[in-house]
Amino acid sequence: MSCYIRTSRAFPAWISLFWRFWILFLLFSLPSANAQTSPVNPSDQPGSTEAIKTVLQKALASEQSALEEMDNDLERWKALQQRVSEEIEAYGIQNTAHANLLLVSQTRVEDLETALNNNRLMQKSLQGRIEEFEKIGTIAADRMARLADRIAIAEKQKKELQREGLPDSEKLALREQVHLFLDLLIKKQKQSQHFLKTYEDLFNQLKQLMNDLKETRNQLEDRLKSQVAADLFKRAFGPFTQWQGWQAEWTAIRMRSKALFSADFWHLQWLNVQRGAGITQVVFLALFITAVILRKRIRDYLADVDARMEGPAYQMRRIAVIMLRRSFMLICAALLLWLYDALKLPHANYRLGRLLNQLVITLLFWQWSVNYLRLRWDTTSSDLHAFAQQRLVNLVRRVGTLIVVYLLIASWFGSESLPVWMVRLAVEVTLLISIALFWRDWGQLARQVVRHGEATPATAQVVSIRIWSYLVAGGALLMELTGYNVLAPHWLVSWVKTLMIAMWASISWLSIQEWHASQKAAYSAESRAGGPERAGPLVWFMVQMARLIWFSLIIAGGLLVWSSSDVMINILGKMVDLSFAVGSLRLSVKGLLLAVIILLLTHVLTRIGRRLLSEKVLDTRDFERGLKDSIITITTYVVWGLGLILALGVLGVDATSLAVVFGALSIGIGFGLQNIFNNFISGLILLFERPIQVGDCVEVNGIWAEVKKINVRSTIVQTFDNATLIIPNSDFISQQVTNWSFKDPRMRRNVDVGVAYGSDVELVRQTLLEIAAATRDILNYPRPDVLFMDHGDSALIFRLRFWTHLDNYYSTTTDVRFELDRRFRERNIEIAFPQRDIHIRSSVEEK
Repeated sequence: MSCYIRTSRAFPAWISLFWRFWILFLLFSLPSANAQTSPVNPSDQPGSTEAIKTVLQKALASEQSALEEMDNDLERWKALQQRVSEEIEAYGIQNTAHANLLLVSQTRVEDLETALNNNRLMQKSLQGRIEEFEKIGTIAADRMARLADRIAIAEKQKKELQREGLPDSEKLALREQVHLFLDLLIKKQKQSQHFLKTYEDLFNQLKQLMNDLKETRNQLEDRLKSQVAADLFKRAFGPFTQWQGWQAEWTAIRMRSKALFSADFWHLQWLNVQRGAGITQVVFLALFITAVILRKRIRDYLADVDARMEGPAYQMRRIAVIMLRRSFMLICAALLLWLYDALKLPHANYRLGRLLNQLVITLLFWQWSVNYLRLRWDTTSSDLHAFAQQRLVNLVRRVGTLIVVYLLIASWFGSESLPVWMVRLAVEVTLLISIALFWRDWGQLARQVVRHGEATPATAQVVSIRIWSYLVAGGALLMELTGYNVLAPHWLVSWVKTLMIAMWASISWLSIQEWHASQKAAYSAESRAGGPERAGPLVWFMVQMARLIWFSLIIAGGLLVWSSSDVMINILGKMVDLSFAVGSLRLSVKGLLLAVIILLLTHVLTRIGRRLLSEKVLDTRDFERGLKDSIITITTYVVWGLGLILALGVLGVDATSLAVVFGALSIGIGFGLQNIFNNFISGLILLFERPIQVGDCVEVNGIWAEVKKINVRSTIVQTFDNATLIIPNSDFISQQVTNWSFKDPRMRRNVDVGVAYGSDVELVRQTLLEIAAATRDILNYPRPDVLFMDHGDSALIFRLRFWTHLDNYYSTTTDVRFELDRRFRERNIEIAFPQRDIHIRSSVEEK
């Protein structure tokens, strides 16, 4: 809408009386930014009271006209306010309906998807309205400030008018005119304030509604993810529960069909188109039109590429080019639709948009399958190949037709309706029957081929494919009949996508192998002809990178097929950001991949650089052969050193520290620091072999300690008495070291006890086992046991053996002894102590 606030420029007042009035009257004569100032008659000079009155009257008339225009603008604003209020109310009601949908425990996925799409449409429409209001608010606030300045200047000039030396009659007339002018300005200010108040209230309602829509959208997205996961394994009460509500289904079908021919339905669709229309949709439409325009040129180009690929060396690459050429428009449409959904853009009609996406994907897979079966198998080489090709092509066409019918019915009646279930069941039954007939006829034909002495495919391979086909088709039908109505189509669709990935994986892998073989043949031909071989390392690098990309795409495709895209993205992100410790070094998968690429590039550069130096640089100079080899070897080592430094830098290793260490080692060895070098090598052995690592509990020379840090020269350990020991690394390599926590932090402890002769040994054994079971830090596995060790001089010796964690080494033994003493006292089991019998012999001497 056009803003109704009118302003003018304010000029400073001059010192002279007449010039001050002249500027004041000019200010009054500019009532609005858009109003034209009436020209002043040359005879109307400043200083003339009549001229001042004339100018003031013109200003009043202009302001009165602007005020009337403002009233018209306010009327238009009220109409706009009414429309926006109605939109806010309608969007609020629809948002409340979506929020209530979240409260329902069992909600259909289709309803959630439709609600989410409508929410996106409302957000897009509301965002445009908010941007429009922001522009109006900025202009209105600026003009309101200018109007306030004009009123302040007019008030000031009114006060100065009272102090001027004019006759009372003229002063009174001028004051009345100025007072009327101020009243008009103040009235405009009040109307502007009223407008700003209503504007702010309405704008706040728009922003609040936008926040509510965003909150509902997040809740709908979360609920949709959880509902899809829950419905996947949700089972119906019976295999034919869809028949129980067939009357309600038929009523719903008639209502949907009747709504298709109603004016309200198409009016709603047109409103959705208006809401969803934008620059983004125009861009997508332009891209598709561009693809249609360039279709002939691209297909002609691919046909020329196909014509140049002759011979068995180009078989798989030729198949790929032909399949891409024949399905070019479907690929473009599928990519555009996928990108549209990936950007989470709203559809004017969600059912129609989803149907279009599914139909394009279905037709694309259909065409790929038929083309691959016809191009891949040579029907002239074997009757089995001709039979398999014809039957599989017919199967693809038959099942594809049923799937298209299924998608059309599902888009209109809903995926949970009775007609959709019937068509889905027909697809699964048709697939299973076709597979059974295929294998029956295959077996008969295979026996005839064997009798004629022709070769047949490997039995193990045929049996594996046969079992897999029955598993896929029979599994889907079994899931459908047992009530898993969502899992069954998901099972089939996932396997179809897996087959497409396997098909393109086979084509791309064999194409890479063909390309590598052709490049190796050309490389060998150049070698035999004595020509340059510089392309060999580069081709090798490109082949390795192609294989790495192929493997990554296969893994990503498999994860994407059998899981949701969000799960797949999270898994890939976690895999890339995954980090692990190797000794004191922290590595990440991303760093390792970059380091591998750097090393591969280094290998290629050294191979190409050696040949360039040998054939282009050093060959033109009079160097001895030994010097040339030395330069090439040193250059190779330098390049490899730089590559290793870059790779280590990507991995997180400081190159400066490496340079300092290597320099110190080289100088130290020269000055006889063999001991330090021995400790350095021992440190490397410790880091790579990892016989000990940080956190291990070791015993060195009878001292128990925990490894705190493994350095280049020494290892820092801390005893249980909190004493820090610095032990050279060579001691861990050359001497015996006991690692109590090597791969297993558990350790076995023994507690010996002696009881008096005559004690109940079974009671002693049972008591010791009870003590072991009652002690908190004793492990249940391996189980504690009791050994009868010996019949001692003064006691029967028993040994309680138990396993505990290394951290509880001392405390567990102490707890066992305390409990042992308490329970032995309670059960009157005497703990023996050494006893000696003293026999005193004496004789009386005879007198």
